[in-house]
Amino acid sequence: MTEADYDPDPLLFPSQAWFAEYEDQINNDAEYAEVSEGWGVDFNGHFVFEMTEMPVDDLDVDAMPEYLQEELDTYLKETNDRGYVGHAFCGLEDGECTGAYLIESPDDVDEGFLLSATTEKWKALLKQEMGVIDGLMGGDFELDGDMQKVLQYSDAAVRLTELAGNPDHEFADEKYAN
Repeated sequence: MTEADYDPDPLLFPSQAWFAEYEDQINNDAEYAEVSEGWGVDFNGHFVFEMTEMPVDDLDVDAMPEYLQEELDTYLKETNDRGYVGHAFCGLEDGECTGAYLIESPDDVDEGFLLSATTEKWKALLKQEMGVIDGLMGGDFELDGDMQKVLQYSDAAVRLTELAGNPDHEFADEKYAN
């Protein structure tokens, strides 16, 4: 089980604490366990979530809690073509989440799928303004991995999206905007 070594108030996305809460939401959801039975069995069902164009330059970093400043320094990388980029791992196998946490690089984990989008698209997903399947079909999200597997388990993908919107959280880029 993933845990953050701090007690966030409020819960902020993205943060280690948010991903720990997401893992709990997944593992305590009977509906997800049912619709994802078999996911990741005989194939790698782990995901890396990639968030691009994170608006770091528009944030009042000094106003952020120390843990969030440290996570920004550790887990975000500036790129030439996609702005600031962050990654998170979500281990999924046979109805369970084996871990959900920020990572420094996709090279740090063994994933079967990489799901990428801009910060604004991820926020729309978490606000339930867009579904992940619609986002994939509409080109808002890019998937590196077997799209047929995702479609085969579309009910699980939809439930994961619903669960992502459950934790009572605030968006760090909105709370700490300059």
